[in-house]
Amino acid sequence: MLSFKLNNESGMAMIVAMVVTLIGTLIASSYMETVIHESRRSTRQKQSKQLLFLSEAGVEKSRYFLNNRDDLENPWLDGYGQMLDTPLEYTGYLAECRYEIILYDHNQISGLPLDQYLVQSIGTIPKPDGDEMSHTIRCSLAKLDALPIPAALSIFDDGDPEDEILNLQMVSWTIDGRDFGDPLGRGLYGIAVANIGDGVDTQLGTELAQITGADEWGNLLEAGGAISEDPDLPRDLDAYANYFREFAMDISGSGTIPIDLLGTENDYQILYADLNEGDLSLASIDTGYGILVLDGFGEFEMSGSSTWNGIIVGAGDSRISVRGYGDGVHIYGAILIANGAMEMDGIAHLQYSSENISRASQSFLYQVYSWCGDWGIPPSPENYPEQ
Repeated sequence: MLSFKLNNESGMAMIVAMVVTLIGTLIASSYMETVIHESRRSTRQKQSKQLLFLSEAGVEKSRYFLNNRDDLENPWLDGYGQMLDTPLEYTGYLAECRYEIILYDHNQISGLPLDQYLVQSIGTIPKPDGDEMSHTIRCSLAKLDALPIPAALSIFDDGDPEDEILNLQMVSWTIDGRDFGDPLGRGLYGIAVANIGDGVDTQLGTELAQITGADEWGNLLEAGGAISEDPDLPRDLDAYANYFREFAMDISGSGTIPIDLLGTENDYQILYADLNEGDLSLASIDTGYGILVLDGFGEFEMSGSSTWNGIIVGAGDSRISVRGYGDGVHIYGAILIANGAMEMDGIAHLQYSSENISRASQSFLYQVYSWCGDWGIPPSPENYPEQ
């Protein structure tokens, strides 16, 4: 009887061992399956990032070809530096991967504006089995026209003509449309306004004599003669603010323009500030170079002996305040304001400079205007050429 029990218990032990082994095998199999699944997912994620990177690299290469017309090795130019007829193609390689780009214009894409291009970029990477994976992106590229600059100070106001736009204190300030550095004294108006109901002459009062300008032959314009009232001036600065916001250095909420972003005479910067996030200032001894785009509701202040070389754009309801002392504030270039205001107090000088504006305007490059399916290009797939 005792022997029977032992044999019976031995059989149970074997069964238990087999069950435990089976459970362990199932757990190990499940774990291995999870590891393999995670590995595959990680590989797919890595491949997706590689494909996106390659596709975006193709877009950037397209921008380079469009923005560098002086590159003698640019494959999209003829021997005279002119763009060849579209569609234009290019294939670039990164190790074993590649991107293929095709550039179209309005001749191939129905409804595409004349000043835009459509880029199709296909990124491709090899698979271990010898096959390939690819990803396609499409976007439109556009370059905004140069800023309209009819005067040293341009006021594109479309609001109530009763609004006070200028607050110029009776001290040592000047607004001069004569081109800084032009030996013939040529230039533009001192002030140009789009809304003739603003009554700039009345707002200036006795300070009217502090406005000067020049015509294209170098004849001096003074006082009321240096002010242009042109209702046909473009009034929408928001488009420029939106354009630059996409690639400018955003300094919103910084309080003071950081010294490392002021640029140099050989390196003009593009800065954007949403004044809804806080007012902005240029330190009293600093000098800046480039395009400064102000947006929203708030104040930008230049004080002391600060200097700006280039263009200041006051979009939205931004207020530009210039309060100089000592050597005074100097702005060489142009200021454009929308529905905001301009204040000058103390020793302050605004003078038109075509050279500084030209340097700043080099920033008008082809940028991504919209991605496939967004506004700006036909969203319907049938509008795109077959591949």
